[in-house]
Amino acid sequence: MRKKRLVSMLCVGAMALSLTACGSSSGDSSAAGSGGGAANGDIVIGMTVNNAGADPYQTAYYSAAEEYAKTLGVDLKLLDPVGDVTKQQNQVQDLIGMNCDVIVLWPTNSESGVAMVRQINAAGIPVMSANTNVEESGKEYLECYVGPSNVLEGKQTAEQMIEDIGTDAKILYIDGQAGYSTSAERRQGLDEAIEGTNIEVLESQISDGNREKAQQVMENYLVKYPEGSVDAVFCMDDNIAIGAINAMDAAGRTDIKVYAAACGDYNTLTYIESGKLRATAMQSPIIDAQTALDYAVRIAKGEEIAEFDNFMETPVATADNLDSLNIEPW
Repeated sequence: MRKKRLVSMLCVGAMALSLTACGSSSGDSSAAGSGGGAANGDIVIGMTVNNAGADPYQTAYYSAAEEYAKTLGVDLKLLDPVGDVTKQQNQVQDLIGMNCDVIVLWPTNSESGVAMVRQINAAGIPVMSANTNVEESGKEYLECYVGPSNVLEGKQTAEQMIEDIGTDAKILYIDGQAGYSTSAERRQGLDEAIEGTNIEVLESQISDGNREKAQQVMENYLVKYPEGSVDAVFCMDDNIAIGAINAMDAAGRTDIKVYAAACGDYNTLTYIESGKLRATAMQSPIIDAQTALDYAVRIAKGEEIAEFDNFMETPVATADNLDSLNIEPW
């Protein structure tokens, strides 16, 4: 059982399908490609993800984890609860029964994830969270967290928004899923960025991370807020942002700039190129999954991870810098 430590920034740029602008973190050369297949042959890693078929990011993450485990030569017990908390709880019990050396949890719900990591820890199995963290009370049971910094993503994209619209503006917010730490943390990043400015968040609505519901939310916003009364809409992710863009296209509205805290779909870049989406932080599900498995192998080998938070790099993409980022497709 380990306590939360200082935040570190990690980018595993040497991995396949990476953001080529990234470099590996200094003094941590064992993060990528931990050992060879033969050396890892007896390691059993359990992993339960969130919902592999929900969107391109989660689908790519699942496939990348599956393929990378073969490269590492580890026995990966990879399970998908399809977004169901109860099913994930049962999967955690199954993984404990499989005598895994390490269990990696991408919680479907950050609050329910606390009980899961506590249960794994009580069983004497090291557990780490990936992509999405558990609530604060559960972090003492974790070895570490590996994935994006949702707070930083929200903050950096919001800073780009401020650069575009100024410090005296009115915005709308479309959130993701209630009880999901990613949503809360990206909103925290937005709030940190606009603190001290005269930017006012006129309204915030939940979309449950669903594009169609996000479109409905935006349609209601467009009725309520006439042209010229709002400068921008900030969205929890790109899927939600595309729903907002669809609503604006249908209504013939071009007066509101659209921002997404982070991008989980490579095809979103077409919206960046067209200018319909003004900015988003770019995540690679390939790097995300591979880094999680690298850390799991290190923990299975008895290594103590120096930092609790191990963040992958997620540069903000705009129409002006997109070509220079050299982002590999997924």
